[in-house]
Amino acid sequence: MIRVFLVDDEPLVLIGMQSMLDWPALGYELAGTARNGAEALEKIGELHPDIVVSDIRMPVLDGLQLAARSHEEYGALPVFIILTSYEEFDYVRRSLGLGAVDYLVKMDLTAESLTAALDRAKSAIEKEKALHAPAHPATGSLESYRERFFIQLYSGLFSDDAIIREHCQELDLTLDAAAYAVAIADIRNRELDPEQQLALSAGVTRMAADILPKYLPCHVTGMDLRHFSVLVLLDSRDGLEELLTPVLQKVNTILYKYFSTTLWWAVGTPTDAPRQIPQSQKNALSALPLLSEEEPIVFYRAEARTPLDHRTRIVAEVQDYIRKNPDKRLSLNDVAAVFNFSPGYLSQLFSQNGETSFVEFVTETRISAAKEMMASTDLKIYEISERLGFESAFYFSKVFKKIEGVSPRTYLQKLRGDADAKEETPDVD
Repeated sequence: MIRVFLVDDEPLVLIGMQSMLDWPALGYELAGTARNGAEALEKIGELHPDIVVSDIRMPVLDGLQLAARSHEEYGALPVFIILTSYEEFDYVRRSLGLGAVDYLVKMDLTAESLTAALDRAKSAIEKEKALHAPAHPATGSLESYRERFFIQLYSGLFSDDAIIREHCQELDLTLDAAAYAVAIADIRNRELDPEQQLALSAGVTRMAADILPKYLPCHVTGMDLRHFSVLVLLDSRDGLEELLTPVLQKVNTILYKYFSTTLWWAVGTPTDAPRQIPQSQKNALSALPLLSEEEPIVFYRAEARTPLDHRTRIVAEVQDYIRKNPDKRLSLNDVAAVFNFSPGYLSQLFSQNGETSFVEFVTETRISAAKEMMASTDLKIYEISERLGFESAFYFSKVFKKIEGVSPRTYLQKLRGDADAKEETPDVD
């Protein structure tokens, strides 16, 4: 139950708010009250409420000072709802800058407006808790081995369906289906710094993993800071668009409510056998450049439908070459020569029709290849760095952490669940 703390220097206002709602029936518990900001700050530390409803103008500490001090001492929670008057809109702007989720004009306060503000605060609390919940179970857990299995599956390391089913049985996974399709989610938040993007990606991926199985059988696997894959188990290869489109739209609506972020989806063609699943993921990767605000859900088609599709198909072919050859020389000049393009034209193609720049795509692809090597081989970090053409293990570590949010050593320790990754390798922590 969400705990609510009330703060106002007017006793009648406190009494009025306490009696205004049937708090338990709405899912809230009144944790306590205070008559000034200083008393409230002390009690917040003792009672740990989730929401504080506070007047702005109070003795000792006013509402703004209380919100600021609370965030300094206790972090993002509790969230604040500020009570104000018509004349205090400058204070309102300052309160929202300090992290208050809503404000209410005291003269217009009603049960309905207070309930609506509490519900908005509750959504903010759920979002905050989701962002900061542990991204993965403990190192070496069954879930970490399942994630490693899906990385290996998507990498095409299993050529025999019997071997895949054997791994599934060991990991208590169900992959029995008439057909399979892979959807890749693109988390559309590019203005965040790596730490913020890491928190957002972990929260969105985790919530998607909770929501999607309620609508259809599937498995969700994180890819990088901006993407995750969904392996969908199908009853038939037919009707994929009719089945998936409403589900993905529903998931987008739910996730936007909690994280204020948009997901774009690229869906690969269905396959009949588990060993063919990597091809569906490759199709989905090839469809990523086709995504746009006008078309946030795209299903891969082998034939180009428009001139724009033709250009994006060229980009997809170049991307596929880069993915298959992460250990080769992949400068703009080198790759342009392979396809008989000028470097300027290839760069322009990526800028106008790709999801990232050419350099960003090469870097992200090499990091993805590094993760696959970590999952499928016993190579040391410096050996992986050398194979993928990084100028040094230190630079590789720096780039890896920028993209993944953790160092290669930390990622490898979590993936392998043992001490093998504790090698003497330059690292960026």
